[in-house]
Amino acid sequence: MIRRVFVDTDVVLDVALAREPFLEASRIVLTLLENNIAIGYMSSNGIANLYYVLKKTGEDENARRFISKLIQYITVLSIDQSDIVNGLKSRIPDFEDALQQFSANRNRCDCIVTRNTDDYKNSIVKVYTPIEFLNLYKEKL
Repeated sequence: MIRRVFVDTDVVLDVALAREPFLEASRIVLTLLENNIAIGYMSSNGIANLYYVLKKTGEDENARRFISKLIQYITVLSIDQSDIVNGLKSRIPDFEDALQQFSANRNRCDCIVTRNTDDYKNSIVKVYTPIEFLNLYKEKL
């Protein structure tokens, strides 16, 4: 069973911004992590991007409150120099996604959950959409 789950920022934004039609699956993914059915991770730059988008679309205080709650059950991983070097050489076209993939791999994450699977086609870490990930946990729901 998959235990260590790297969550891409788009999945968290689906919940924070109540983005339909993605909200329900993304909310259940985060609920599984919050209930310790799997262990959740995000990168530090993912958290920074999350804050930027939430502040831009709302209030600073709400963005901070959302992130404060999120990091109670999501472990924040660093992006280090090796991730950057590997990301620059990577076949993943989106540099930010490459950084996240290498951070997830370095921290032994079993998978990445994202709606943006196209940018992770060459990922060395298994990639699932929220719905695909939830199908792995049907018996836990």
